[in-house]
Amino acid sequence: MHLLKENDASLDPLSGKTIAILGYGNQGQAQALNLRDSGLQVIVGNREDEYRERAIADGFSPTSILDAARAGDVLLVLTTDESQPLLWGDHIAPGVQPGNTLCWASGYNIGFGLITPPPETDVVMVAPRMTGNMVRKLYESGKGALAQFALHQDSTGNARATALALCKGVGLTRGGVFESSFREEAELDLFAEQVVWAGLTSWMIECFEIGVENGFSPELMVMELYASGETAEIFSAMTRNGFFKQMTHHSTTSQYGTLSRGPDLINDEMKRRAREILRNDVKSGAFAKEWSDEQAGGARKLEELRKRALNHLMSLTEDRVIAAVQSAHQLKE
Repeated sequence: MHLLKENDASLDPLSGKTIAILGYGNQGQAQALNLRDSGLQVIVGNREDEYRERAIADGFSPTSILDAARAGDVLLVLTTDESQPLLWGDHIAPGVQPGNTLCWASGYNIGFGLITPPPETDVVMVAPRMTGNMVRKLYESGKGALAQFALHQDSTGNARATALALCKGVGLTRGGVFESSFREEAELDLFAEQVVWAGLTSWMIECFEIGVENGFSPELMVMELYASGETAEIFSAMTRNGFFKQMTHHSTTSQYGTLSRGPDLINDEMKRRAREILRNDVKSGAFAKEWSDEQAGGARKLEELRKRALNHLMSLTEDRVIAAVQSAHQLKE
């Protein structure tokens, strides 16, 4: 992976151009503010909701998404992945002009063919590997988040320079950007969500249930698994020191227990299932179709899954534990 930094990009390709932020959610707000603070001309398009009010509070004069798309030379499509195919036909595509640059912060809709941009446009991706609030916070502190960028269409011959200019304007070249593809970014995200985090989430729930079955209180299990903040600190240490190297901050008892018992907890069936999800669900595009069908049906299964999760004993227990931890932190301050 080759990281491009500040000296590898210039803001010149954006000089005299209007950047239209389509959707003022977490990424939309962060990228709009960073680009404006970089001295670029930024407008905002958003529907009538709380995000529109947020844009007004930030000093923008938001218009409809379609009007912003018509006025922009560079269009950053930053609404949610699931909303974009619904908005595209009536609220974005009619405003796109030949020679425009269309930029996405996620590879999902282009990578899986759910949206087909007009051929006479540049189509790029600038995908921060960080939440919007952190993209903004890092920029304000003179730093930057890591990011992926990609070129899908280069009708003008300037798509790469424009993508890198956007990276620089958002502050991402301060952290470093690396080239990828829309499909790779989308597949990697889905792999993390459906294998890495799905496995970790299910295993945490299983550990909670094992502990309660064997006499530990639900409150103690919630505290041990995540509410104390120790788990978050371990993950943070991984980013600073490395996955295994951070173990030196723990006792030798902890190190021995983790390294000696861990491999026996992952069996062949789990390994097979993880590879099956990546191959049959993610890479084949089957999940993208399933998720589109789920949305078209009113997302009833998602609502069921959310309800089941929130009614689990771990979820019902955590509110009072988290409140106690936060109260303890306040007393320390």
